Amino acid sequence: MSDIMHRSGPEGRNSSPGRFLPADEPILCVTATSEPPATLIRVSGEVDMSSAHLLVDMVGLLTGPPAPQVALDLSEVTFFSAHGISALLQARHLVTCAGGVLTLPAVSPTVRYILGVAGVDHFLGVHAPPIRRAVLGPPVAADRTAPRTPCRPAPGRRGDGLPLARHP
Repeated sequence: MSDIMHRSGPEGRNSSPGRFLPADEPILCVTATSEPPATLIRVSGEVDMSSAHLLVDMVGLLTGPPAPQVALDLSEVTFFSAHGISALLQARHLVTCAGGVLTLPAVSPTVRYILGVAGVDHFLGVHAPPIRRAVLGPPVAADRTAPRTPCRPAPGRRGDGLPLARHP
């Protein structure tokens, strides 16, 4: 079984900086391929306020009995807004309420970043890729010879940040 849902952009819609979308090019393409017991949903393009509902609609179509196992491939998503986060949370809710499991086996760097900033990456099962030592460089030892400066409260404040009490 394979279903395709897409939303085309209006004439003259700017997709991303330096890219112009003609009217017949889809903003978002959502494709489902079912091989029981699992269903793979591939999403490509932009997940924004005008297209996020398509993702939820597709998941909703696939949450019937038996308990669904849905995998969302977001590796080709080029733009991801807060509406996309909401759509993923709604999709997860639909699947779990039907007794199933929603997984995100592949996400684009854009999606990974937005989910991480929003703090829902671990909730949705998206984990940051391990950082390679070559990127970080060698570890740096702490300089224990530098003088330590005690923290001082701001003028007019106590050490705990509260304003000083004024007595008449």
